[in-house]
Amino acid sequence: MKFSDLILHTKSRVNLENYLKKPMHALLLVGESGAGLRTIAKSLAQEIAKANMIIIEPKLHNQQKTANINIDDIRDLHEITRARRDKNFVILIDDVDKMTNDAPQAFLKLLEEPTANTFYIMTSHNVKRLPETIRSRTQIIEILPPPKTAVQEIFATSSTKLMAEKRAQIEFLGERKPAEIVRLLTDEQYFRDKAAVMNTAKNFIQGSVAEKLKIVVTTTTRETAIELTQNIAKLLILTAPKSKNPKMVSESLEFLTKTIENLTQNGHVKTQLLNLALNI
Repeated sequence: MKFSDLILHTKSRVNLENYLKKPMHALLLVGESGAGLRTIAKSLAQEIAKANMIIIEPKLHNQQKTANINIDDIRDLHEITRARRDKNFVILIDDVDKMTNDAPQAFLKLLEEPTANTFYIMTSHNVKRLPETIRSRTQIIEILPPPKTAVQEIFATSSTKLMAEKRAQIEFLGERKPAEIVRLLTDEQYFRDKAAVMNTAKNFIQGSVAEKLKIVVTTTTRETAIELTQNIAKLLILTAPKSKNPKMVSESLEFLTKTIENLTQNGHVKTQLLNLALNI
């Protein structure tokens, strides 16, 4: 996608345009999942180097169950960047915060000793997981959700015909995140899965402790647990203005925020959800 065609918040667009006028050797794009960071990064790379780029992303190594960027991936970058280049070359690193073990330290050396005409464009949905030593050596641009009026363009240009109810569901689930809305529009199974998790969050809020515990038992993965907790928070925020006990809502949101943080930092999934069931 061309940079000019991206649906962006005005502030984010201005910051990106300023970056393109004089690109630094290392750029870090941050934003929520579904904001379209990878698409934006690719459009920037094309502006800087056309097709002269490579993409590094988390992958499964050997017998590992979780995709990541490991030390071997970074060693490959050291080899790639040894050669001098007369033309611009972009290394796009998607989900850079998923580097493991010694990979961040090895990558830091690349940032500290930049090669002429070589640019790094990185993305992260969880920038706090990235060492400060790396963050401090990059230009950071936050990708903010675009205004609702801009998001309407996605529906206007889509070939998918929607009933009013489903469009409203997609707008709610998509939260003004362009990439997320596009996927909800084009992938029916993805839409159903996301709608199901949101419905589970609603049942969690309204259900008895016993019903909440049933949901805890059937939630098996960390990703689903985080998404469930985020959806519970979203629904509470939505209903907060009508609440007769705003203090309780505020306390619940604080507890949810802490739960999400614990889950993100590898806290035990069942323990975190059990605490949630007993306290929300």
